[in-house]
Order: sequence, then structure tokens, then C-alpha cells
Amino acid sequence: MAVREGNSALDSGDRAGAAAAAASVRAMTDVLGLDPLGEQWRQRQGGEGAAVAALSSLVDDLLAQRADARAHRDFAAADAIRDRLLAAGVVVEDTRDGATWTLKDG
Repeated sequence: MAVREGNSALDSGDRAGAAAAAASVRAMTDVLGLDPLGEQWRQRQGGEGAAVAALSSLVDDLLAQRADARAHRDFAAADAIRDRLLAAGVVVEDTRDGATWTLKDG
């Protein structure tokens, strides 16, 4: 009911009514621990930031090992590292400035 009221308020341009309905929905979801703007979700996002930092550190270390293998002309080892990263969903691209990486789509 509150969501419907909020949508109606948005459709009619009633920002105050929409905000009141949103606050009501947030209060209801908060009771269930599901408020998307609640504290527990902000902490989760920080955890994801830590996961991204950890992934970057690991990938950068493997890319440094790969660069060392290439410098020593151990192309089999360099290719094995690249293939290992690709299997984990990390795409390595060699550029003039060194290797860069992105996460594979899908």
C-alpha cells in the first residue's frame, strides 16, 4: 500500500508525499533487517571494497610474476599465469606500458 501511494505521489509530482511513502517503506523493511540504506549494508559495501583491494593485490602479484617470467624468456610460465588468470575470470591485455587486467564479462 505504501509503495503504491509513493508511486502515485511520484506520478503526480508530490515530492513530499513520495518522500513520506519512501520513509514508511524504509521503516517497514528496517523491521525485517532489509532496509537497503541500513547500516549493515553500508558495512557490506566496505567489505566489497576490501575484496576488490585483495583481488587487485593478488592479480598484480601474479602479473609481476608473469612479467618476470617474460623477462627471463620463460614464455611457458608466462602463458600459464595468463591462462590461470583467465580461468579465474581475469582478462590480461599486454600494452606498451605493461600488462593491464579487467574482469571477464559474464
